[in-house]
Amino acid sequence: MNTRCFFSGRVLITYHHLGTRTLTIINVYIPCGYENDEDPIRFDTKISFLKDLKRRVASELDKNNSVILLGDMNVKTSVLDSADALEKEKKHQSLVEWSQTKDKVIFREILDLGLVDAFRHLHPNQRNVYTCWNSGTRARLNNFGTRIDYILTSKDLRNLIVSFSTLTDCQGSDHCPIVLTLEPLSITPSPIIPNDCTLYFPEISGRQSSVLKHLHKVHSTVGVETSSTKTPTSRPLLCLATKTLSKKRRLASTGSELKKLRQTTLLSRSVVPLTKATSTQSSIEVDQPPTEAESSVAGATSISSTVLQKPCSSETTSKNTKLGGARIDSKSVTSCPPCQGAGDPRPSLSSILVGLPKPPLCSEHGLKSHLKTVSKVGINHGRRFYCCPLPIGPSGEKSSRCNFFMWFDEYNRRRKK
Repeated sequence: MNTRCFFSGRVLITYHHLGTRTLTIINVYIPCGYENDEDPIRFDTKISFLKDLKRRVASELDKNNSVILLGDMNVKTSVLDSADALEKEKKHQSLVEWSQTKDKVIFREILDLGLVDAFRHLHPNQRNVYTCWNSGTRARLNNFGTRIDYILTSKDLRNLIVSFSTLTDCQGSDHCPIVLTLEPLSITPSPIIPNDCTLYFPEISGRQSSVLKHLHKVHSTVGVETSSTKTPTSRPLLCLATKTLSKKRRLASTGSELKKLRQTTLLSRSVVPLTKATSTQSSIEVDQPPTEAESSVAGATSISSTVLQKPCSSETTSKNTKLGGARIDSKSVTSCPPCQGAGDPRPSLSSILVGLPKPPLCSEHGLKSHLKTVSKVGINHGRRFYCCPLPIGPSGEKSSRCNFFMWFDEYNRRRKK
């Protein structure tokens, strides 16, 4: 495998003694990429990987080795292996271009070297058997997916195939496990490490680490009093905290501490920062006598008008008001910052609390549509839109998503008219 492919795809090759012959098991993850992808490098990497894989399979078969090639191939070789392709076939759309993409052509060439698709060997015409579904569209609920996980065997193992199972009920991933059962084989592991093992890759030489390095023991804290003098890192609970949490939130191990933290956070967001007084800001006279530390501070401090407030008059007043034990002399106040300049960019309080508009109903089912955001890189990246809330599925089914679509900004313009 070349270096560029190595960092995108993955290969694990093992050799085993099978009587007088050698069994080569190649477990792969082929990089994901599409011919019309906006990022052509991904598809080029996938093609390079497939070409290298083809050469390796041919080399093993030339040695008269038995071969099992399995893994996530990210290739759909047949119309029967793709719900999208079956939809096009149902609508009498051409599938010539779909079936002649470079990745499918090379993958069929790998099969033609002398490999057998174990599932199709037992079920040549079976439909609606998939191993991967789009989680974003909840396609698994309607079994609208693809079969891109394979177990391929060399022809000499074809007669040993007993059964093939697709464990679609096994949740936890957008893929599901597949199981191939063969006749009992007398296999012994080879004592020789293959020369192509990642152990010998110069790119990662000396950087390999054991899985145990990423695991550590978690001690129970039930019934144990934690001393206040302990450092934060001594709390075993911290190992379960995610990196996205703030340091204070990670340190709050009890519900009461978390509640106090939330209250403190809300309070800190409402507190107005202190800045040095200017001629256009109000000065503060504290009722209590200042301490030595306070009197040593050069210059007075004032409350900055950075919070949203009701616009005030530009006329000066002589009214004194009290705020939290302090007396504010507003004689020098002429206007608050929100009033200065007609084009102030800060939003009003009402615009912040307005919330999202009531979503439109999808045209076919009459259900409240879902608001989603375009994640694909392009001119519409980040743009929001409404669509049917049901999962994607075969066309014509009541449980499948309809074609309702509406841009969020266009919907807002229609509502305001």
